[in-house]
Amino acid sequence: MILFITIFLSLNPRIRAETVLANPGIPEEISIELSDRVDQHTGYVTAKIDISVHKENNQKVYLIHVAEGDLFFNKIKLDYNHLTTISEYRYDYKTGQLIESYLNNGNGIIHFFNKEKGINKQFVNSDKNIYSRYAYFLSFEGFPFEVGKSVSFVSYVSEYGDALPMKLTCVAKEPVTVKAGTFDCYKLELSVSGWQSFFASDKYYLYYAVESPHRFIKYEEKDENGEWYANELVRIIK
Repeated sequence: MILFITIFLSLNPRIRAETVLANPGIPEEISIELSDRVDQHTGYVTAKIDISVHKENNQKVYLIHVAEGDLFFNKIKLDYNHLTTISEYRYDYKTGQLIESYLNNGNGIIHFFNKEKGINKQFVNSDKNIYSRYAYFLSFEGFPFEVGKSVSFVSYVSEYGDALPMKLTCVAKEPVTVKAGTFDCYKLELSVSGWQSFFASDKYYLYYAVESPHRFIKYEEKDENGEWYANELVRIIK
């Protein structure tokens, strides 16, 4: 019985009592620009990101607006203290059509929609650590930065259609040069965890400034041809 329980807990990422990320002191108003690769055909666009803090029901939340050139527009809402996702909406900029969305009503009911994949489902998930992928750049600023440290969490992605268990590990500390300058950074490795990792073995890398509050600097991923590309900080507007 003990062996069964151990295996069950290791395969079920939803059984976690505590949140794994915490706000390190992120400013309450930020505007930045990133060089953002949309896909292999489109290439890079400039993404303008505006972040601000608002109060809802006497609780602080981060509101994030991301304009990816004139192609897509994202509206994201994060919990202020733990940077978990409350909602995320991705729109076609020109037509206004909803492309993908995630909504957590706070009572363990998750609604996930993806137009391209035909997903329009409601899930029951009481996990406290759910971070949506278009908010990773801000959420991961709450990582407990130290080489060797790791955390586990959940994301909803269209490729899987349900909660996908993820692992984030700090693997190195190194200088990184991007368009905004050169920064001493922590390097985080992001990967799928659990049995799903046998079918999704790709690794992704994110770089955050060593200096608190650990601003996002760069993201690396392989494209469809196996070539590495990077999204990176272009400038800090305010």
